[in-house]
Amino acid sequence: MVLYKTVMIYFIILLLIRIMGKREISRLSPFDLVVAIMIAELAVIPIEDKSLTLLEGLLPIIVLVILEISMSIISLKSNFLRGLINGRPEIVIKDGQVIYNVLKKARYNINDLLLQLREKDIFSVAEVKLALLETSGNLSVLRKEEQDFAIPVIIDGQYSDSLQLTDFNEELLEQELARQGLERTEIILATVDQERNFEYYLK
Repeated sequence: MVLYKTVMIYFIILLLIRIMGKREISRLSPFDLVVAIMIAELAVIPIEDKSLTLLEGLLPIIVLVILEISMSIISLKSNFLRGLINGRPEIVIKDGQVIYNVLKKARYNINDLLLQLREKDIFSVAEVKLALLETSGNLSVLRKEEQDFAIPVIIDGQYSDSLQLTDFNEELLEQELARQGLERTEIILATVDQERNFEYYLK
């Protein structure tokens, strides 16, 4: 009976994890991480408790997966909820200057910052035009000599948090969309480069 439950739970959880979508472990949001840990804990209970049927043991796991999928769908539609669940990228270096208040708020110390810069073969903060602390904890860095890059300003029909890094604001962006006869909700990705060139990709 224990062997049967173990095998069945293994394949069912494997299926549920695949349904939840593909994502690297290092890029899990706090919500996803909590769900993954709870699934791991709940999976052991029906194996150890022989009084529980397979369905009774799997029911809490299925509820968690449904909740996770529902939250993922809602966060696609809501910038506010996405920021609340996943957090937002933070600018930690701009034009060679460390933004200490952001480091303090993110509880991200200067030693971690320097370590991640060295991992990208950058040994001086002065070399950095822009450094973003991503929600995954990774550091995205743009060197000062790297001028040709595009910044996402619309993602899945919503204004991107990165809009603040450009010369555009929401009003200018809406004017650009109107000029091209576009609706923001029909755009999956729009970017602006250093020459203010606007590129977009429709859903």
